[in-house]
Amino acid sequence: MACMAVTYAQDKYGEAIADYQQMHKNGLVTEMHIDTSEVKFFPVNRSLIITATIELLKDEPVFNMITSSGKTKEAVKFAIIRFTYQSHNYELTAYQLLALQKSKEYADYFFIPFKDAGTDRETYHGGRYLDFAGADIKEGKLTLDFNKAYNPNCAYTTGYNCPLPPAGNRLAFVVNAGVMKFEGH
Repeated sequence: MACMAVTYAQDKYGEAIADYQQMHKNGLVTEMHIDTSEVKFFPVNRSLIITATIELLKDEPVFNMITSSGKTKEAVKFAIIRFTYQSHNYELTAYQLLALQKSKEYADYFFIPFKDAGTDRETYHGGRYLDFAGADIKEGKLTLDFNKAYNPNCAYTTGYNCPLPPAGNRLAFVVNAGVMKFEGH
């Protein structure tokens, strides 16, 4: 019976990720009117669902985050995210864009822009993102589900100013989860 419960839980997770991927593709069709048949995802990688500790930052100064177009967006450092993967310790910084922080709908949203050892070969050269809401933080912990890593809009078409991952947000391992490099241009 326990074996059936594990299989059921795995199937539910797989279904949830499939729904997430389809929602991502639907958003690209709606927002950018692109053919998403070439938007591909890595197979689900459960080893890249990681519980991290989160240290919220206070009174961080506003800075200009560089974007893919060379322009900047005002941002603040939101938190330091620490986790262990394959016996190595890692740290990423989460950010809030001021434009979103000032909106009622997205005031508690933050994101982690990152690059990894597979960036440019297997994934978009400008990096990928993970998005969160304040409610995702539970008792000082945050679940990093790299299966939900996605490309910013500038990976698919021109005309966007997508924040680039700062130098400190580069992981030394390949994140073979989430969306892959878009080859549909």
